[in-house]
Amino acid sequence: MGFLKKVKEGDLLWFVKSKTNGQIIAVATFTETKKRILGPLISLTLTNTELGWDKTDGDWDTEVHYKDLYNLTNCNLISEIKGAAGIRLYNENCKVNLPAEYPYIVRYSKVTTTM
Repeated sequence: MGFLKKVKEGDLLWFVKSKTNGQIIAVATFTETKKRILGPLISLTLTNTELGWDKTDGDWDTEVHYKDLYNLTNCNLISEIKGAAGIRLYNENCKVNLPAEYPYIVRYSKVTTTM
């Protein structure tokens, strides 16, 4: 079963930068997914260019929405996550105890709107 079928409102999304030995750069709270509606003449949702998704090739039909984004780039949290999988479930192989760290992130950080 894939991410879109498993994820539910309130789940934490941890963002890991590629080619960094698993550096965790942000965390946010999942709110919902939305199907994109892009037409040849008019789009009812934002286009790839409007979303800034035009720097790599690909077609994306779903938006993942979240709230309470915390920028962690300066925290040096290294998970040692390796591999090309874009989405994975948290497990004990992660070198950072994310459930234990999250309350401290919330307590000592501020929600950001940009990365």
